[in-house]
Amino acid sequence: MIQLKKLIKADIIKLKSTQLIWMHLYIPILGLILFLGYYSYTPWSSFGKISAYLQVLSIAFPILIGVITSIVADQEYMAGGFQNILIASEVKYLTFISKLILFLLLGTLSTILATIGFYVGFSFIENSMFPFTMYLAVAGILIGSNVFLYILHFFLSFRFSKGVSIGVGIVESLASALFLTGMGDGRWPFVPSSWSIRFIGSLLMKYQNTGNMLLDPDLKLGMIVSFVATFLSFVIMILWFTGWEGKKAEE
Repeated sequence: MIQLKKLIKADIIKLKSTQLIWMHLYIPILGLILFLGYYSYTPWSSFGKISAYLQVLSIAFPILIGVITSIVADQEYMAGGFQNILIASEVKYLTFISKLILFLLLGTLSTILATIGFYVGFSFIENSMFPFTMYLAVAGILIGSNVFLYILHFFLSFRFSKGVSIGVGIVESLASALFLTGMGDGRWPFVPSSWSIRFIGSLLMKYQNTGNMLLDPDLKLGMIVSFVATFLSFVIMILWFTGWEGKKAEE
């Protein structure tokens, strides 16, 4: 545990030489300014405004995760061909866990800013039809649903290249948008990038139809698949990282 804390501290120090922390601040702030500015005069319904914002937030995550993990991977590669992270700890997989914790901490900061910031800002435009607790739930869904994507893109960025990670992120974002429609019915539980947008959609319907919950019929299956897939990806990643020698596919 002490060693893990030291690794996390070292990773935070490394961030000072990058724009990652600022990216997690100014990207959600920019998004808030754009959406709240548009919503201040658009005639959409309150539900339409809130739903559209949260959908865009979910769709943007895969691309952002691909970019963020690739920046960290490039930083480590330029610092010594990944050898620094491989020798940083006697237990190799602790280095991966440290990076994952850092990704999740930054993602949580950005997500809370984006969701709670929207709740506060939207309340100045019109009365929100959803309670504060709903936005907290949305933040939890976004982080929990994207743990799998953080692990996947960690692998893609460190094993392959920045282009692969970002390219997959773009495809995932497109898939999450498409699977929001009827095309995703019965299929979305098996597409990780669509988990958050479908879970949030069901949450909105639950709050909108109090007592008459029109939930996604595949919701339970999606919850089971997402939990099992995330757990297995974590275990597989630890096994892979333990045997990894720091080589990229392009070498």
